[in-house]
Order: sequence, then structure tokens, then C-alpha cells
Amino acid sequence: MSPKIYALLFLVGITYISAEGIAVNPAGAASSAAVVAAAAATASNTATHNALSPATKQRNTRGTSDVLPDKFYGNFELDRSENFDEYMTAKGYGWFTRKLVAFATFKKIFARTANKHLFDYSNLTSKKDVFYKNVGLGKKFEGEGLDSTKHEITFTLKDGHLFEHHKPLEAGEAKEETYEYYFDGDILLQKMSFNGVEGRRYYKKTA
Repeated sequence: MSPKIYALLFLVGITYISAEGIAVNPAGAASSAAVVAAAAATASNTATHNALSPATKQRNTRGTSDVLPDKFYGNFELDRSENFDEYMTAKGYGWFTRKLVAFATFKKIFARTANKHLFDYSNLTSKKDVFYKNVGLGKKFEGEGLDSTKHEITFTLKDGHLFEHHKPLEAGEAKEETYEYYFDGDILLQKMSFNGVEGRRYYKKTA
């Protein structure tokens, strides 16, 4: 039990005793009652002061996980790949598709919007370009994939790593994919894995 509660009980006891002798000392009883009222008001004010307002609670629960870190913004061009063909083979992509991807150029652009919780994403290749506008972290949306079919797409952020998840919504060769992005020094590294086979792509920032 806290010291404040002990003090409040002690004052209540004094009031009770004073009330027994109210005919003898009415002024003392009134004074004791006033002290108890003041103590109760103080305790109430303390509790109210320590309680978080709804706005404060919302600010505290809104973390940085719904805001894309500054380092991701900019233009990034593919510099090299590592074990990427092996990864695509493990996923079941055919030879022709693998060669198209292997010889294509890739450029990724993360751009700011007026809302700090939203960003624009462009995936530019020598074969096809795709653009996603006003992307919110953790928010699913439908967009076109590089295979020209509709995908359900979600970007999420965890421990400073950005994840791009694609789930094809139409028939085609495209597979469900999750791409992980993080920085190794100044290099934006894209990593993907399937059945123990890991592929990596390294992007250099150009702007």
C-alpha cells in the first residue's frame, strides 16, 4: 500500500474521532473534514496527471515502423547479382524467363510524397516499368507486376529492413515472392531465398 493511501486512511480516522466529539468541538471536526477533502482532491489530481490522454497514447503507440527511413529514398541501379539464377531455378522459373531477367537492367526509385507515411516506388527495367503510388507500410494494395499481371503487394518494415511481398492474383508464371532490402554500407542489398537457396542483388545509389 502506497504512503499516500496510508496518509488518507489516517486522516479518515481522525475525522471519525472528531465526529464522535462534534458537540464538544464542531470547529475541529469541520477542519478535519476540510483536510480530508483536500487530501482526496490531491490524490485525484495526481491520478489524472499521470493518466495518458488519448492523443498521447496514440503518439506513443505510433512507432517509426510506418515511416520509411530516409536512407531508402533515392535512385538505385543494379550493380551485380549473386546466386540469382540459382534462386530463380529453385523457384521453378523457366530458362527463357531467367535469361530475360539476367540480361535486363534494373533501377529502383523510392520517392517522397507530401505525406511522410506514404512513398512512391518505381521499378524500372529495360523490359518493363512498374509504378506504385502512395504506398503505405503494412498496407496491402493491388498493382501490376513485371509479368504484366495483377499482384497483391505489401511493403513492411522490420528492424530497419524493408520487405516487399508479391502475391500473384492471375494465372501466369509469376510466383509468390518476398524481397528483403537492407543496406550494406552504401549498397542497397536485395535478398530473396527459397528452400535454402539464397539470391542477392546489389544496387548502387545514383541520386
